[in-house]
Amino acid sequence: MNRTRVAIIGLVALLLVALGASGWLWVERGTLISRDATTQAEFGKLKDQVTAADEVQDKNRQLQDQVNDLQERLNNPPTSVAEPTSPALEPTATPEAGPTPTVDPAAPTPTGPGGVEPPAEIVAVMKQIEQEVIALRGLPEERPVTRRMLTRDELRDYIVKEMETENTPADFRHETSQMWMLGLAEKDIDLQQLYIDLQTEQIGGFYDPETDTFYIIAENNDFPAADQITYAHEFNHNLQDQLINLQDGLKVGEFDADRSLAFRSLVEGDATKLMSDWLQTDLVPRMSPDQLQELLRTLQEQQDSSDILEKVPGVLRDGLVFPYEDGLTFVEEVYAAGGWEAVTKALQDPPTSTEQILHPEKYLSATRDNPSLPNQFDLLPVLGADWTTAMTNTIGEFDLKSLLNYTDAAGDMDAAAAGIGGGRMSLYEHTSDFTPVLQWTLRWDTAADGDEFLNLFRATFKSNGDLLLRENDLNRTDDDVHVGIKGSGQEFVVIFSSNQDNVRNALNALP
Repeated sequence: MNRTRVAIIGLVALLLVALGASGWLWVERGTLISRDATTQAEFGKLKDQVTAADEVQDKNRQLQDQVNDLQERLNNPPTSVAEPTSPALEPTATPEAGPTPTVDPAAPTPTGPGGVEPPAEIVAVMKQIEQEVIALRGLPEERPVTRRMLTRDELRDYIVKEMETENTPADFRHETSQMWMLGLAEKDIDLQQLYIDLQTEQIGGFYDPETDTFYIIAENNDFPAADQITYAHEFNHNLQDQLINLQDGLKVGEFDADRSLAFRSLVEGDATKLMSDWLQTDLVPRMSPDQLQELLRTLQEQQDSSDILEKVPGVLRDGLVFPYEDGLTFVEEVYAAGGWEAVTKALQDPPTSTEQILHPEKYLSATRDNPSLPNQFDLLPVLGADWTTAMTNTIGEFDLKSLLNYTDAAGDMDAAAAGIGGGRMSLYEHTSDFTPVLQWTLRWDTAADGDEFLNLFRATFKSNGDLLLRENDLNRTDDDVHVGIKGSGQEFVVIFSSNQDNVRNALNALP
């Protein structure tokens, strides 16, 4: 295989990771449809992915030089290239006998969005991919799957329906309040519409574990190479689901969001590695250099058309990308310790925090570094009868890194977020005017770890007497957020609210 061809393969594999091959699109963890969905992410992260791959994969050594060489060669392509005998979209398996089935386009699958059954020739390619993935991953298929194709409009209708079923206006209000008080989003951002638009643009396919059904987004009954890669990734999720029941692993997100994100990162990292390996082992030998370059152009066109993704708050983009990028790095470390068998064992004994995903040695060590969650003091009696507890959940290293990154903290943000033992959050809300109060309780491995974070965190606010102040919009006094901190070192509490009295009353009541 010549240098150009190797570079194209490497660039396609890494671009797929940078675009986000597939995942539960729970950007704000729990507010979006709970389905396994193939998505696009950020092409701008390609350089970071090249560096990460160089560190964790021997097969990608010197890939940066190859990518740079490829860019020159794409700008000055050769006058001719040799074509292989087997095109990318031509299956080696023989399609099933009989005519292409006629399907009612409106016929839904159980609890699903409908769509149509793929034509027989596409089903044959899908079955070929399934057998290749089974052989590569080493997991058996114990239940048959259903395959459907959706248009983008059908996908959007399904997203809207699912969102109306699974979420209330209060859910979006609570998420907005929390993000606003943390300085991560505008106060009046329309999260519901943003999520609908984001998913409609980003999802290229998804696996529904409740019905063992794959959905591929296709407007013209085509099944190009990019969709085949998606399908390989999705089918791996089916194998995972038959091993451990993915829904059980995700249910913890209702009360332990950090653990849920760690689980999804393992699942997505597994599928992303499998996808990359399958691309190079099975798909590439069926493709010519021209077809590889066409795939690369297709993926970049998808990124260039990602208008909605560019508009969402950065913390939401990070939440979308994290399971693929950091999940892949984690899985590569597990794989290096024992191959696919070790990854399978990890699915059966998954990581319990994003700290373990970001620092795989804390998962792989003989004495695993599991979260140590602090007690959370209940502020509801202090706030009064007109208040309610709107949300409670956990906080992890991913959340702290995002907070520092998007509130203009100055310093080593990675180091400041590291060393978190565990965290809890509670959001309280006034029942009539919806005034919010946010409470964070953070426990650290050492007092030095806690103080390192606290010093960077304090610097993102103005001093305002006994409190801290964030002036989100200098033209609006109702956009100010007041912050109080009690304690320091190994454990402390942070209170956020637009009302100074609420912050002071909460601080005074804390033990």
